[in-house]
Amino acid sequence: MRIMIVLNRIARGGGENVAVQLANQFSRMGHTVFFVSNKERNNISDFYPIEEKVQILPCFRHYFPLKIFSLRRAIKRVNPDIIIGIMPDSTFYTYLAAFGLHKKIISSDHSSFEKNPYSQRHLFPYLLKFYFNAVYDCVTVLTKTDHDIVAKRFKKTVVMPNPLSIAPAETLKPNKKKRILAAGRLNIWHCKGFDILIKAWARIQEKYPDWTVEIAGEGDKGRQYLENMIVEKHLENRVILSGFHLNIKDFFNDSEIFVLSSRYEGFGMVLIEAMSQGAACIACDYKGRQREIIQNDSQGLCVECENEEALANALSRMIEDEEYRKQVQENGWKRSLAFTPDKIGDNWTRLLEEMLR
Repeated sequence: MRIMIVLNRIARGGGENVAVQLANQFSRMGHTVFFVSNKERNNISDFYPIEEKVQILPCFRHYFPLKIFSLRRAIKRVNPDIIIGIMPDSTFYTYLAAFGLHKKIISSDHSSFEKNPYSQRHLFPYLLKFYFNAVYDCVTVLTKTDHDIVAKRFKKTVVMPNPLSIAPAETLKPNKKKRILAAGRLNIWHCKGFDILIKAWARIQEKYPDWTVEIAGEGDKGRQYLENMIVEKHLENRVILSGFHLNIKDFFNDSEIFVLSSRYEGFGMVLIEAMSQGAACIACDYKGRQREIIQNDSQGLCVECENEEALANALSRMIEDEEYRKQVQENGWKRSLAFTPDKIGDNWTRLLEEMLR
């Protein structure tokens, strides 16, 4: 199968990571893959490793009209069987470039179809997401919750979770640090709920003097706010803001507990990554999306968003019941295997074959 993946801009982000992972996986499965972006192979590798067999087409290095003409020439030249646009703007450019060429186009969306209440909505991205998606042959969404929101709006809607970007641990580390880990950009602390985590920990931390909370991430403005809160709650040395880590996999592997404390979370890839390394996970469940990952209490705990008491209780249970915590670590690890690139690649292959039939 000849597959074209279109991503108009390479940067460090979830959608970009998924785009490269899909290209690599399709290539490993024996498909001919064309990767369209704004960068050459060497520049892409500065962000994410990409397979040598993936053919790179840097079509997005010009002004808007020239981008469309450049992409159209590429589509005519390589003649893909199917085109996948990663995120709504990339798919929109693809639709314009492929107009009249009779190509199957899939829009692969990587954010929630419910408005983030903590960010401003802009008109053009909103139109692309909720209206232009209706013209494509298929739209993939991350969760069943989002599928149920938009299924009647689009021609075809399919749930397609993101693949794991790190390899699951081969074995679970038996003796981990008594660390409660969280991760995310500090400047969006309100969305990520780091203040909720700190307040929940303040309720119970005196009972667990051997345990610490560590928040991995960077952002000067957010760091200042959270540091002030830590001082106000007298949690110096009990809550650590450890900055950005290239080796975050090792932190997951060496932490007993991971917490996703977000007020809003479209999916929660970091949750699956933590599960894949054997951390016992607690997630604030945004309208059922995280419960699609943690299916039951044997795989982890889900609590109500913005509920400090519920999060504190979940932390106490996970800390105090070591037998249960070890069960969660193992079952969460097993659950993460459903999101490996080969499993998600098989799901994509079935969809592509169905589309071409």
